[in-house]
Amino acid sequence: MEQAAQAMLRALGGGRAALLMTQTMAATPQSGLGVAALAVTETEMEPVLLQAQPSGTPLLAIATAATLRRALGGAELSEVQMIQMLQGAMLRAGETQYRIAAVTVKRFGGSALLYELEIEA
Repeated sequence: MEQAAQAMLRALGGGRAALLMTQTMAATPQSGLGVAALAVTETEMEPVLLQAQPSGTPLLAIATAATLRRALGGAELSEVQMIQMLQGAMLRAGETQYRIAAVTVKRFGGSALLYELEIEA
């Protein structure tokens, strides 16, 4: 099912996007009062389908669970953990950077297969 979902996203025009996540860092004397820039990891993902909503509602980015799991480091995360990590992340498509505002899981055959990321510029 995963391969079929990825093929569907590619056929609908899915391309590349990057998931941007801040890294947690312990406070050190060098980091001062938090004025240092946060370290960000950027992971390329493919396929990701960007889809505009008809009524002017926010843009959606659609990806498979396996694509997102690889972008999040390949760890076996629960669905709740994945959603929490994604809601604190950003998405870059082309030169535009988006904030992930909400995550909706689409299930097929009882398992989480597609993730719809509501994104805002």
